[in-house]
Amino acid sequence: MAQRRRRKYGYKFTEKTQSKKGIAAFILAVLSIAIFIYVIVNSFHHGGNGSMYLGSAGVSSMLVALVAVVLAVMSLREEESFKLFPYMSTVLSFLAAGVWIAIYVIGFLIV
Repeated sequence: MAQRRRRKYGYKFTEKTQSKKGIAAFILAVLSIAIFIYVIVNSFHHGGNGSMYLGSAGVSSMLVALVAVVLAVMSLREEESFKLFPYMSTVLSFLAAGVWIAIYVIGFLIV
């Protein structure tokens, strides 16, 4: 009867917690992607002639994405934590870092 009740309500008694590093990496990855979208839209709006501030925002956002990658990989190794945020942050942070690196590589090859 106790197992039936547990399955019915979905209770799960565990000592696991959400990974704080995983959540931080997820937030940083989302922030980096948002800044990427802002920089691309603003640069397109100005015809490719972005300001120095726009470029520094891009470089800073790329560094934030790399920090998010490091935090995400560290959060995957944590014991006794749920793995939802570490996996999501790993995917998003690698995506953000990859997009930023690709933009800079393409920029260096064109110029």
